[in-house]
Amino acid sequence: MNLIKYINQPFPKAESRWRVIIFISLFVALFLIVFQPFGINLFKSNIKILILSGYGLVTFIALFINLILVENTFQKFFAEKNWTIWKDFIWLIWIIFSIGLGNALYTFYIFDNLTFNIQVLIVFQFTTLKVAVIPITILIISKQKYLLRKNLNSANDLNKSLDQIKTGINKNQLIRFYADNDKDFIEFNNDDLYFIESSGNYIEIYLLCEDKIIRKTYRSALKRALDFFDDTPEIVQCHRAFIVNTNKIINAKGNSQGLRLSLQNCDIEVPVSRNYVDLVRSSN
Repeated sequence: MNLIKYINQPFPKAESRWRVIIFISLFVALFLIVFQPFGINLFKSNIKILILSGYGLVTFIALFINLILVENTFQKFFAEKNWTIWKDFIWLIWIIFSIGLGNALYTFYIFDNLTFNIQVLIVFQFTTLKVAVIPITILIISKQKYLLRKNLNSANDLNKSLDQIKTGINKNQLIRFYADNDKDFIEFNNDDLYFIESSGNYIEIYLLCEDKIIRKTYRSALKRALDFFDDTPEIVQCHRAFIVNTNKIINAKGNSQGLRLSLQNCDIEVPVSRNYVDLVRSSN
């Protein structure tokens, strides 16, 4: 596989950004306090621990701005379906650069005897990036390979289960779905449902109607929509934004982000998040 093809492979986004922010911030603070690298052990101060803890706070602020504010503001760009290895690498480099910049400014603020200039700032940033780039590269490659292998195996297991005969499924069960206002509704047989996709405050229901798939849009949350399928175990949530009728699955493909489901006579592939792989497999 050439480099261009490799770095354009799908790559999963972090599932718990707050956990990442808190863990890394605490790690930075504790690492500096315990090991005191970069000549910090020579620095004498009654508030040394407090000063070193400040670097953890700087890390927290930089991560919060990038992972929460920026990613939430530009959700379309950071959507997992569009995320690749090269995007993740560049984004991590920027995050490290912003942490390094914050640490540099914090250092100049704490030690007012230091002279702030571009040359020192560049050296500070270069050192930060030099230390971080190797572990980042190793982390990205190892995570991508591990998840790819795991999800390929899950796809193979799911494809094997698709060959098994399903029993006890009522294909004529009538579903009456109500929108948030409890006035707008739609009725359909459970076997006519392909999948449901969440889009903001609305959901899009994909149904078979007169031998073609149509889309109906209603104002509703995906979690509320799932309540209407309590008695249809073959219809399950497979992603934070998708519900799928597992009876319609004809094939599953795996990548590092999870699975992609191909459905009968449908051009749209439905994603399966890592957290829902077992649920989809068990419903078959």
